[in-house]
Amino acid sequence: MSILPQAVAISGCVAAGIVDWRTGYIPDRISVGATAVALCCAIGHGAMLAALAGGLTVGSVLALLRYITRGEGLGLGDVKLGVAIGVGFGAAAGILAIGSAFVLGAGYAAWLLATDRAARGDAVRFGPFLAAGTLLAAVALAHPGPLLAHAAPFASAP
Repeated sequence: MSILPQAVAISGCVAAGIVDWRTGYIPDRISVGATAVALCCAIGHGAMLAALAGGLTVGSVLALLRYITRGEGLGLGDVKLGVAIGVGFGAAAGILAIGSAFVLGAGYAAWLLATDRAARGDAVRFGPFLAAGTLLAAVALAHPGPLLAHAAPFASAP
């Protein structure tokens, strides 16, 4: 994918992460807006199919998790933000971004539990971790080490 759709997705994720941290809500203006602008940028760079495949893949994974948890694990705003991540980064890097978000979020939740700052069942807002995971995916794409070098061809479109 081109850097422009990625930059749009990152911008949307950072804005959504800040709003979600403060309010517990990710507005459609941010998630849907970032998806639309990232898709337009991808189309302009000839990467429409990669963007659509990425949005469908990442959005489907998060929608499935939302369905499995009956809406208790993820909000619909997280799912829609995942679509923006997938559109901006493509399927492989989008999955890397949400995987990183889950690892970071789990680490934070474990820290909260270990320090008695939260109890089991307390909600942890996921938007900030989607933003952090997306930033990590961007860094991984920019500087693929030996572990990620094999995934780089799948994360980019012509």
